[in-house]
Amino acid sequence: MKRTTWKCGILAAICVSLLIGFSPVPARSAGEKLDICSQVSAAQLKKLYRKPLYPTATDNGCFWSEKPGGMASFDINVHKARRPLREYYNKNLPASVKLEKINGIGDEGLVNVSEGTLGVVVIRKGKLVLQSAVTFLDIKPGSKKQAVLWDIYRRIVQQL
Repeated sequence: MKRTTWKCGILAAICVSLLIGFSPVPARSAGEKLDICSQVSAAQLKKLYRKPLYPTATDNGCFWSEKPGGMASFDINVHKARRPLREYYNKNLPASVKLEKINGIGDEGLVNVSEGTLGVVVIRKGKLVLQSAVTFLDIKPGSKKQAVLWDIYRRIVQQL
């Protein structure tokens, strides 16, 4: 049980550190927002997680969770890029957390991999950044789940 609590703490710290400095801006031209919740289908969500994930719209994104306040969640936010991608992550990541480049989506991207699963994703396209976290969805690099996730990001980034 202590190990699970420790993992939860690490993942929460990574997600919180990623959100520090979050500066939302409209994802499209003035007055036209990108409805991120509608960009992800129920079929895609079902492929990402074994239980239903329910959306909650945010200012410039969407947050999906299995229940309000549930541990398993998926969120996407779009905002103005204000710093290099590496600086969206905590400077002192534990040795068990690796940052890997994302190719083929946007201008550049990074994803953290912790204990064999994806965590926080940051993708830049032009002057905008898509930030996302997949918490406790157990998405492994190279898996079918990751392919679904990359398709979701690709579709959203193409609209930025």
